[in-house]
Amino acid sequence: MNPETPIETLRPKMLYEALADAIREQIFRHQLMPGAPLDEFQLAKNYGVSRTPIREALKVLASEGIVELQARRGCFVVRLDWDDILQLFDLLELLEDFAAREVAQTRATLSPGPAFWRELAGASGNVFLSDLMERLVAKLRLAFGPQFDSPEMQPSLNCQSAIVQALAASDIRLARKLLADQGKTRRHNGQQRFAQVSQHLAATQEAQLRQSAERRLAACARETFSAAGV
Repeated sequence: MNPETPIETLRPKMLYEALADAIREQIFRHQLMPGAPLDEFQLAKNYGVSRTPIREALKVLASEGIVELQARRGCFVVRLDWDDILQLFDLLELLEDFAAREVAQTRATLSPGPAFWRELAGASGNVFLSDLMERLVAKLRLAFGPQFDSPEMQPSLNCQSAIVQALAASDIRLARKLLADQGKTRRHNGQQRFAQVSQHLAATQEAQLRQSAERRLAACARETFSAAGV
């Protein structure tokens, strides 16, 4: 057998990383809902690959806290409760406040944008802050799905502009107040959004259980008729 070339050695890693990205996106879009079991066979079939890269991709997502590998039970999408989300908000607000103070000190250029928290982290000059905030926001996307990017959960352009102007003027007290007010709004709206997500999740799971029960009944009926020679 010929030894593997460097490219051949890299191919499995590139494949499972791409699969991890695709599955993660499905989870963040709530196409794979919180608490849902992840079937390796079905995922492999959907993506047209073997189970091995799927298994490796799920390990990547488990290391990120997005899925949970349970012995003898399988793999499940992590499901967060409201207390978990409040703790994530606590940390996100602390990091946003830290970033604002750093931006004010360094007088870095900051612009409003669709992911303002990312702009704030990038302008802080702290090379580790962006990664920390990305990880926090990933958990919030896991919980809220697409709702996290709704206008109710993100600062308005007017709010962003006011924060940018305050930081440009080195008015850190005003900038911190604006961020704190935005954090309170995010919590209030987040609670309502999370309730909607939870209701949708419960309805979806109920429908799936009903469909599963109907399939089992149909299978039993077929076996009964087959045994009776009907």
